[in-house]
Amino acid sequence: MDHNTREQINLIIQKTKELGALYHEAAHKSGISDGEAAIWSILLNGNEEYSQQDLTEILFLPKQTVNSLITRMGRKGYLTLEHAPGTRNRKIIKLTESGRNFGEKQVRWIFEAEKKAMEDTNSAEVEACVSMLEKYSAQFRKELIKNS
Repeated sequence: MDHNTREQINLIIQKTKELGALYHEAAHKSGISDGEAAIWSILLNGNEEYSQQDLTEILFLPKQTVNSLITRMGRKGYLTLEHAPGTRNRKIIKLTESGRNFGEKQVRWIFEAEKKAMEDTNSAEVEACVSMLEKYSAQFRKELIKNS
């Protein structure tokens, strides 16, 4: 591998970790864990009903991690699980009034900051970045499978 390729890979990793550190700092300021922040993002900003399995797939988190986070948020009174009609064991996550209030007061600011940052970023650059990351991830996944 040439030096330039290694530098580009390192830069992608560094910037991804920097973004993760920013989200960690924001979650900490809100008094929640990083995983909870990710779940709040889906529950407060989504327009659908979500199950734990949905969150596992959307957030790329292990099933047990999502289960633990949902259990913890449920114990705090922020959400409930309701059986999805016509399914064997699928449960839909529903925010309680207390949960919605907490999310709006303590967590929503993170998503408003994201929105403002995105609005202040050139849309063509965003599209190029997303496109590159999609291609890089797909190729990296292909190489990992090929070499396993």
